[in-house]
Amino acid sequence: MSDVEPARVPLSPLHRRIGDALTVGLRNPRMTLLLLALLVAIHGYVGVRMWLAHKTGLVGVLLAQRDSGTLAAAGAMRSLRVSGGEYWRLASCVLLHNDPVHILLNGVALLALGQICEAAYGSARLLFLFMASGVCGSLFSWAGGHAASVGASGGIFGLMGAALVFGFRFRKDLPSPDDELYLKRLVPWVVLNLAIGVMVPFIDNLAHVGGLVGGSLLALVLDNRVIPRKEAKLPGTILTGAIGGALLLVGLLGVFGVLR
Repeated sequence: MSDVEPARVPLSPLHRRIGDALTVGLRNPRMTLLLLALLVAIHGYVGVRMWLAHKTGLVGVLLAQRDSGTLAAAGAMRSLRVSGGEYWRLASCVLLHNDPVHILLNGVALLALGQICEAAYGSARLLFLFMASGVCGSLFSWAGGHAASVGASGGIFGLMGAALVFGFRFRKDLPSPDDELYLKRLVPWVVLNLAIGVMVPFIDNLAHVGGLVGGSLLALVLDNRVIPRKEAKLPGTILTGAIGGALLLVGLLGVFGVLR
């Protein structure tokens, strides 16, 4: 006897519309690519500052580990300075990275998660989710007593949380395999990354948890670009984009020394 494949249930017009909208979004992750390029450019900028200070050679502009003094001058989260009123560091530290491995791992994660979140929420809300979650991660790190921290992982964990919430909220609306992409495939990734954060001493797991919590809570109230009954309205899109842009601007002003 030969196996017989079960007949596939044809997609409804609504499921087809949602699936097509997600596919189009996945192919055009403009904000994701912009954020990734910005993080790489800032990493290079910090390397140039080290080179000008004779702390590294030309190759080290991209490949050397960033020293704590240069990172602090560029806006790293330093607990004592934040407590002293330099709250802008909670945003600027999201844009900084310690070394090439750090930015490579975060860059790959941002590219993957940014694509699926931008497909669901749109460019303005992606920017808002990334920056607001990153700041939430910085807040958790500062409040939890970490002396210093840098990296986009809080924002990236926020995108994880937002994707999971989207998948759970609209699990009945999403056609297969999109329902798995936004829910089932992400759960093991979240658990694994949190476990790694617990086992590896130098990882700031508080920032990861803070970003995950922030992104998840924000996604509970955010509209999106693909589910008809929850499609984003223009005023909300403008507001979330403006808040995300403002947080990014604060971070950039901190990195480039304008806020000192």
